[in-house]
Amino acid sequence: MADSPAPTNAVRTNGPARSTEVGDVPDALRRRFLTESGRLGGGVAYYVDATTLVPSFRDKGRELIATRSDPATVRDLVAIARHRGWSSIRVQGAQGFRREAWLSGRAAGLEVDGYRPSERDEQALARRLEAKDRKPATERSPVAAPAGAGRTPSENLSRPSQRLRIVEAVLRDRVADPSAQARILAAARSRLASLLERDVRPSPAPERRRETVALERRR
Repeated sequence: MADSPAPTNAVRTNGPARSTEVGDVPDALRRRFLTESGRLGGGVAYYVDATTLVPSFRDKGRELIATRSDPATVRDLVAIARHRGWSSIRVQGAQGFRREAWLSGRAAGLEVDGYRPSERDEQALARRLEAKDRKPATERSPVAAPAGAGRTPSENLSRPSQRLRIVEAVLRDRVADPSAQARILAAARSRLASLLERDVRPSPAPERRRETVALERRR
């Protein structure tokens, strides 16, 4: 009896979508890839260079098919899904592909069907969200203002708090064991508390800084 063929790794829209147009991708991806139409089952194939025989993925409008399953390719598919306004996606294929698609999709704020995360997956997601919050604003967006510019400490902390609420919602949906939920949330809150402590550490008052400078000059 012949072996079953390997499942196709794919991400598709799972609900209303702003766009399902073939070729509608972020400008950064458009500049990075070379494309070829009408090959390998239709749609548009995206290649990393002119000599590569196998494309990284194929774009068929409502469906993105990954011929490569590395994390970087999965992140590209999720970036396209966000660009097209897909708030909910369905993933299929190998378990490793579906796991990475779930992690990347949830970290990007998308609902993801087709993969049931483990307890370790939930912890990995929590750490990705925390790392995302710690990243300087200039790395998140080319035109972003410096972190904390023109905002109060409470406003600076709202984003990590939102991330924690996402983790809590995912846990309620995916982890049935209350004790497991409690362990994961405790770890997430501990990391968040450390992050918040660094963010709200007060700087010296202007008057105190001026007094310090004056004393140093007298010396």
